[in-house]
Amino acid sequence: MGYFITFLIGVLLLLGSLYSFSTSISFIKTGTRTMATVEELHRESGKKGKSTYRPIFRFTTLTGKEIHYPYKVASSPPDWAVGEKATIVYKVDDPENPMLLTYFGAFGWAIIALAIAIVLLIIGGGYYIFDYYAKQFVL
Repeated sequence: MGYFITFLIGVLLLLGSLYSFSTSISFIKTGTRTMATVEELHRESGKKGKSTYRPIFRFTTLTGKEIHYPYKVASSPPDWAVGEKATIVYKVDDPENPMLLTYFGAFGWAIIALAIAIVLLIIGGGYYIFDYYAKQFVL
């Protein structure tokens, strides 16, 4: 029963990952692209007194509205430098929720879910494949 649950969770994560890929690709295809600049690195207190740095991107929409977008990921040391530029995709009707066009920014959670799904599918599915072939060779 445990291997079936493992396999089932793997299938669900695989489907979720494929849905996330599809959503991200659709967003990239239909969104509006623009250049954003890191205007500041917001310092945040982390665990054990260690600081992390969250980049705040600034970009201007087609309508001229200036948006300040705090990136989802903070790091130490900082991954971005003030003044660094990056491409951002946003929906014209919702510029407050853009997507940073980096590998992790576009596909991060889909890749993580896919990696976990593959492991679970190999473990869960491998049990049933082994069981099938083991029964073939029983005397």
